[in-house]
Amino acid sequence: MKKVSMLALAFVIASKGAMAGGFSLSEYSTTSLGRGFAGMGVVGDDYSAIISNPAGMTLVRDGMQIGASFIDIYANIDDNTNSNNSDSLNIFSAVPSFFVQTSLTDKLKGGLAFYTPYGIGTDYDRNWWGRDEALESEVIVYDFTLSGAYELNSKLSLGASLSTQIATAKLTNDKTLSPLLPHTLYSDIEGDSDPTFAYTLGAMYQLSDNHRIGLSYRSKSTYDLEGTHKLTANIDIPAGALSSIGIPNALPSGYSFKGDAHAKVTLPENLMISSYHKVDDRLALSATAKWTRWSRFKSLDVYSNVMGADSRVSSTKENWRDTWTFSVGADYDYSKDWTFRLGLEVEQTPIPSDDHRTARIPDDDRRIAALGASYKFNGGKVDFAYAHIFLDGGNAKYSETNPNGFNTEYDLHINMFSVAMQYYF
Repeated sequence: MKKVSMLALAFVIASKGAMAGGFSLSEYSTTSLGRGFAGMGVVGDDYSAIISNPAGMTLVRDGMQIGASFIDIYANIDDNTNSNNSDSLNIFSAVPSFFVQTSLTDKLKGGLAFYTPYGIGTDYDRNWWGRDEALESEVIVYDFTLSGAYELNSKLSLGASLSTQIATAKLTNDKTLSPLLPHTLYSDIEGDSDPTFAYTLGAMYQLSDNHRIGLSYRSKSTYDLEGTHKLTANIDIPAGALSSIGIPNALPSGYSFKGDAHAKVTLPENLMISSYHKVDDRLALSATAKWTRWSRFKSLDVYSNVMGADSRVSSTKENWRDTWTFSVGADYDYSKDWTFRLGLEVEQTPIPSDDHRTARIPDDDRRIAALGASYKFNGGKVDFAYAHIFLDGGNAKYSETNPNGFNTEYDLHINMFSVAMQYYF
């Protein structure tokens, strides 16, 4: 098998990895990763508040940040209906991000970011046992964000962000027309969306000099994707074999025909509360709780006129559920130059059961253990982080074409490494 991954992220090129639940991505902050994503937006040790809670921008000086997370995935994949079908994989991919922030007045901050908030991808070998269900899957959202924050007084700061987003998608599989004609047509659907918009609202309150909390809300976003649908014969198909789908003639192997395709995808809003508590001159604790309305993701339906009239050519019933994520972390200032951190996160999968888990999105519950460090230098600092994701074993049983004949077990082990450089203006 070539490769299988759960989630995808792209900056200049698309890279696949396994990150946050469903296909939300959080690996844009090295310091947050190092404390298990605890305290997002209110710790004030990098510029990622531009995205997570813009009110937290008032905590940091002007500057810029560029970073990347590196995802290493190892997985065993087994066919529970046939013990002869099994394989393993190892994937390494990179996830970049960019931030810049400046003071517009003494109390007003402005910032911008480029990153990917959502992504998912799978890429199976053409001969794997589930190729009727999926071969390549990729949905990526590119995001350019403008943010502002205002410090009302010494206690309260407010912030808001406006994001411009573009989604791209690619779905392929080998269609079986009958038991006598397995994996007969290679289906390739590709498309992208016009720019759409989302927003984030944030507030941060200083309980005291050493304690603060933040609340942020990110809106849902809807993408109308348009593109092409191409069908290609994998074998010589005799006359009459395709009459049920409107093709009366024989087709030679390699013959293709093309049409237009379209789909609509709505990705969810979320609500997040974070806190930061400085225990003494060296030790600080942080925590985050996040709710995501994944129940909006009911199905993934694709329409095409490749057969003539516009009709639904694919319908994957997702029926996802809303999820909670909880994390706790700690930062320790070892010296004036070095800070060390650690964290734990527990995250629900939005997939309610094995019967709703698909080959395109084989997600599961996860627990994250993380370590991090920062080294300060004159004019900036360098951040490092490592995390291991522990996933529960999960079976993908959903099948659009063969409800009783698809049962594949995924056992994934994921390591994440991250590095970022901050420069102060």
